[in-house]
Amino acid sequence: MRDNDELKNIPPMVPDRDDVDSHLSNRKAQGQDIVRSSHYTELVKVSTWPVRIMLALIVLVLGASGYGAYIGYDIYQGNLRQAELRLGDLERRLALAGDDVDESTLNIIDRMDFNFSEIDKLWAARRVINSTIGGVQSEVTKLSQANDGQNETIANNSQQIASSNQSLMASQTRINALNTEFSQLVQSVTDLNQGVQELEVMRSDLSSIRQALNSGDSTVLGLVGRLEYIEGSMESVNAHRLQINESLFRLQENIEALQISIGGVGVR
Repeated sequence: MRDNDELKNIPPMVPDRDDVDSHLSNRKAQGQDIVRSSHYTELVKVSTWPVRIMLALIVLVLGASGYGAYIGYDIYQGNLRQAELRLGDLERRLALAGDDVDESTLNIIDRMDFNFSEIDKLWAARRVINSTIGGVQSEVTKLSQANDGQNETIANNSQQIASSNQSLMASQTRINALNTEFSQLVQSVTDLNQGVQELEVMRSDLSSIRQALNSGDSTVLGLVGRLEYIEGSMESVNAHRLQINESLFRLQENIEALQISIGGVGVR
């Protein structure tokens, strides 16, 4: 029973119509009491020219930067193409120089063998001349003992002996000069071998430069300096090779002159 009474005392969820009407009338009255305040609205005009100028400057700076970057990239590409062309030319010249050096080395070895054989022939001729001089001296002694009256023949033989001695001394001097030139030639060959080793080092430098160019290295000026150094080294090796060829030519001329001189002594 008590529970039923408590349920009856719970107010309804839907309000009464009178309460709703009174609430609406109160709100209308409150709305009529509110007085709107008057206010002054001012329209301010702001100029957009500074913003436009700033945007134009930014566009100009960006355009100049892009143009400068394009010009720099074009210059870099031009330098890179020039470096690649010079690198190809250097590789071709290096290959030609290597072939020339190999051929010159073989020619030098052949000429050295020929010069050795000629020097051996000269020493053999010198021994023959010495034996001939000994025989002439013995014959002079025999003739002087056999006939003291043959002074004229002895004088002629003495002149021949003196001439032979002079020729022998000249031959000895030329042989010594040939030995000196041969020592210089050996030193030049050693220097040429060092130049060949430097060419091998330059080949490795060219390989490293090509790798640097392929990897996009921006130090083009440094690569150009290295290429100029390699060109100077190749010119130095070529000049040294020409000097060796001239030394070989002079040595060959001296050997031929000495052979002619020895042949003249043998004819006498």
